[in-house]
Amino acid sequence: MVNLTQIMRQKDDLVFAELLNRLRVKTKTDALRDEDRALLTQSVIDVKDSPLDALHIFATNKEVDEHNRKTVAALHADFVNVKAQDYTKDPTTGEMIKKGGFTGMKRDLPDCIQAAHGVHIMILRNLDVEDGLVNGTFGTIANIVPGQRQQDGKTTVTMIGLQLDNPIAGQRFRKKIQGQSDNLVYIERTEENMTKKGAVRRQFPMKLAFACTAHKVQGMTMESAVVSLKRVFEPGMSYVALSRTTSLRGLNITDFEEKKIYADPEITAAMENMNQASFECARPLLQHVKLAEGTAQNLKIIHHNAQGLPSHIEDLKCHHELALADVLCITETHLSGSFVSPTFHLEGYNMFARSRQVSYTNFPDMATKDGGGVAVYCKSHIQAEARRYFQNVTDLEFVVVKLEAPVRAVIAAVYRPPHFCLKKFLPNLESLLDSLDMMNHQPVIVCGDFNEDLLCKGKKAIQELFQSKGYTQLITAATTENRTLLDHIYVSQPHTCVQSGVLQTYYSYHSPVYCVLTL
Repeated sequence: MVNLTQIMRQKDDLVFAELLNRLRVKTKTDALRDEDRALLTQSVIDVKDSPLDALHIFATNKEVDEHNRKTVAALHADFVNVKAQDYTKDPTTGEMIKKGGFTGMKRDLPDCIQAAHGVHIMILRNLDVEDGLVNGTFGTIANIVPGQRQQDGKTTVTMIGLQLDNPIAGQRFRKKIQGQSDNLVYIERTEENMTKKGAVRRQFPMKLAFACTAHKVQGMTMESAVVSLKRVFEPGMSYVALSRTTSLRGLNITDFEEKKIYADPEITAAMENMNQASFECARPLLQHVKLAEGTAQNLKIIHHNAQGLPSHIEDLKCHHELALADVLCITETHLSGSFVSPTFHLEGYNMFARSRQVSYTNFPDMATKDGGGVAVYCKSHIQAEARRYFQNVTDLEFVVVKLEAPVRAVIAAVYRPPHFCLKKFLPNLESLLDSLDMMNHQPVIVCGDFNEDLLCKGKKAIQELFQSKGYTQLITAATTENRTLLDHIYVSQPHTCVQSGVLQTYYSYHSPVYCVLTL
């Protein structure tokens, strides 16, 4: 567990921030401190005096819906009822038949949206996650695009133009759905199955957002809000609602009841039992570089099963610790052929790659399987020569790089597919180790995903082969989400290693492993 000590939301109102920290851990049996009660009382207002333009936060959806209806009627007398279009499937013809409006359930799109220029709304579905159009995105209706007049004389709404609160969101979506020549994000109706069996609903994926539930505002920051504690029904709910504003001045409280402010004692107990994490544990290589600045020449080697460069090259580029590597070895590149697109190059590195397709001679069935592949990135200032082929070394996914200056070493990256049996793999690996020995260039470092779990009981044939050749395996902790140790680093001169371990990443089943050698 990592405790965050810097408060960002209320950084300009320290008194309010400290008050919230006390409320965060207050239990049901704890009395509210007099000074805290006095501060909160300053923000208490009558319901009729609450500012309509501020977001109202309630405990229940029923309260939210009621407030939204009242507010849109009070502020926008010209609102348009945008009703859902509901259909059922004819069991004999399969034709979709338009029905009168059903009453939707909680998870369904709204039965009706009261739309008007200036109405504040919230998007209810993930329309484009990367573009910021997700469930919970806020905006304001700035245009309502009518369609053709129907036989009953009514006009339907075909698109709704939104001015999003986040000006960066929706830039790509604007090009996908062309509205009028303005800077709005236009949303069309979406179609999805209703909770009612056999029913399909077409409706705009949005709802009024003059008010929201406490659950929905988690993570949000705002200058002002009106918080009702009337129907708070679970621990932590009041704290979430009260802590959304940047200052006490922007907080307005209705239906104030101090007994509604309490934390879950089980959460407090669980946190007390959690191990405290440290920067050194979470970012060990960054810490090493910080401490070793200006010391002797060292070589930082990282191996990572990236589970596909096409999927994760941008993730690699954004990973602070991977960028510290002098030599970055990647297995499961998922590249094919002998040509590597510039897309997969890293700035400041030379890349040496070998795909699965060119790695197998005697096992064509392996060569045709998807995935696999190995690549080694070396910092541009390092004089390096790649070896992708050795006599007597076949049917092995590997790349060998010989470093000449400013440091001397041989580094090999190897990948063993989980379905490649040891009986076939071990002779090929042994031939590679013999070839590395004949290069007479020390130290030798062999890293990769060998798909041999060193944490489980039983024979470790791959590790035993390395040990018989004089190598030491450096990694001792789990390297996968399943708590297995599949990613190994073997070195011929273990005394040169000053640090090794496992790094963290968010995008792969495998964690990167690293070692730092002093040469």
